Amino acid sequence: MDLPAEEKSVREILQEILEQGNETLLRNVLTDLHPADIAEAIIAFDRDIRNTLFAYLDHERAAQTLCELDKPYHREILDSLSEERLARIIGTMNSDDATDIISELDKDIAGRILVSMPKKGYRDVAALMRHEEDTAGGIMALEIVAVGQDRTAAEALEVLRNKADEVEDVYNIYVIDKNGVLVGLASLKDVVTASPKAPLSQIMETDPVAVLADMDQEEVANLFGKYDLVAAPVVDDRGRLVGRITVDDVLDVVKEEASEDITRMAGITDDEIGERSIFKTSYVRLPWLLVAFVGEILSAKVLEHFIPSDNELIIATFFIPLIMAMGGNIGIQSSTVIIRGLAIGDIRLRDTGWRLIQEISAAFLNGLLIAVLLLGVVSWMFHDVKFGGILSSALLSVLMIAAFVGTLIPLFLKRIHVDPAIATGPFITTSNDMLGLLIYFSIIRAAGF
Repeated sequence: MDLPAEEKSVREILQEILEQGNETLLRNVLTDLHPADIAEAIIAFDRDIRNTLFAYLDHERAAQTLCELDKPYHREILDSLSEERLARIIGTMNSDDATDIISELDKDIAGRILVSMPKKGYRDVAALMRHEEDTAGGIMALEIVAVGQDRTAAEALEVLRNKADEVEDVYNIYVIDKNGVLVGLASLKDVVTASPKAPLSQIMETDPVAVLADMDQEEVANLFGKYDLVAAPVVDDRGRLVGRITVDDVLDVVKEEASEDITRMAGITDDEIGERSIFKTSYVRLPWLLVAFVGEILSAKVLEHFIPSDNELIIATFFIPLIMAMGGNIGIQSSTVIIRGLAIGDIRLRDTGWRLIQEISAAFLNGLLIAVLLLGVVSWMFHDVKFGGILSSALLSVLMIAAFVGTLIPLFLKRIHVDPAIATGPFITTSNDMLGLLIYFSIIRAAGF
């Protein structure tokens, strides 16, 4: 069974149990599901049902599920939780995850949550929040197994046993001197197989690959790839051990950086994938469309300079690059959001209807503003308000069609089992050029020019 079918079956099961009103069964099913499966299933529901399902999770499972969700979903779920439940959920998280969640809260709420936390948890989160978000210090966890270099293998294992509940997925035991400076690391395998009385100084690797706390997270990911690391110690500028980064943290960074690069190329942000507010979507995309608009107006001025004419039809050709470029940009923005959302599972084929509404509405808002600007520019350049209104109407129509095509094509390709990332580009380019010119000149001809 392929992954989409599995996701759909989980959603259908949860939907059926919700309709039955069987709370006990719902809790049992949610307890048996992996947090990642819960996260993928609940985002397919509307906000109210999503919050209802989340309310049935115990504190620990809620924390794990929250960590699996993308940031746009964090906000609405966090807003639905009482401060008491939120504090309990955050209290079950590792320090790095707790810091990420607290940093998304309003300052007043975050302050109250921090005060309500146990003293150690408060210190850990406060320490991590001093680091920049996109650095090694910002993604590291403070839960580590560190042992003095004068200890034996048996003593190191005893420290590990005492910290078993606190530290997950132990790969190495870090060896420090009396000042907390990292002097080496010993793999768990080497410590377990060594003689119990063997000093760590004889077992450890004396030149471990370590990460500086202020290193950019992208550099950290490159370091993990270069040395095939599953975990790495984090040190400050004095070499003192301050935390560790594990491969799951790095995978999140790789995903985040890749999404950021892909979406920025289209003039959008990664948060738009899960964003449902038309106004926010429009606001984020508008600046880059305005940059393209200014550039294409300059192109029209160049054509006007070399091909002077009083004929409206010839003047209309000056703005063909503008029509093509703006339609292409709108189409690329819409298709990029859809393709990326399909790739990471945040958008599904069942979302086609509301996604079309979302993208066309955002295109209408941005297109309306750009059309008004074009009206002003054409009226100023050629002293013809009526002609400017015709061109502006044509531009707005082209942009809305571009959004429709940019949204529908990747969803259609996904439906027929063709990779949208490969095939969408040629379809978008060809259809936008063909439909854009057809609509543009049809409206101009219909107006009598």
